Amino acid sequence: MMAEERYYKHDGFERFTHWTHTLDTVILVLSGMQIHYPGFSVFGAMQNARFLHLVSAYIFVAIGVYHTYIFFALGKHRIAMPGLFDFSEVGPVLKYYLHISREKPAVEKYNVMQKYGYFLPGVFSFVFAIFGDAVQIRIWHTTIMWLFISFTALHVYLVVTEDKRMIRAMVDGYYYLKAGEVK
Repeated sequence: MMAEERYYKHDGFERFTHWTHTLDTVILVLSGMQIHYPGFSVFGAMQNARFLHLVSAYIFVAIGVYHTYIFFALGKHRIAMPGLFDFSEVGPVLKYYLHISREKPAVEKYNVMQKYGYFLPGVFSFVFAIFGDAVQIRIWHTTIMWLFISFTALHVYLVVTEDKRMIRAMVDGYYYLKAGEVK
């Protein structure tokens, strides 16, 4: 039996906010679907769906604000935000995820695609200044929901196909490597 090394990958804060955010996003999507498509009744009366949607939206924003504060207050941004020279790592990471290369790029905690992913919502923030009437806002709101669903599907796919030990790390915080294996 090969010796394993134990690495602390995700602290309790990260795991709690990750799973709380996950559950909250499911409630947001389901209640939003019921509001948008009244025949899709998950929460009973429409007032239940609207109430849950509003409460979940506040929880979603609160977790995001709290996560952002902790991200900077605890210095996590130093390993999670992209640097000037990280862009050169995009090619090897894409080749690995697209199954062009079997060589897994070595990373400290996050690969370059994960680091640049933090900036995607901010890149499109100017769009909110362009919103017009309620109909346009509803269209954007629904579009953003489908983007969240697409992101979640991609995220789950990458986690499940990458390494089952990553799932365990998000549950108990630890990642186990066989001796000599790349992180």
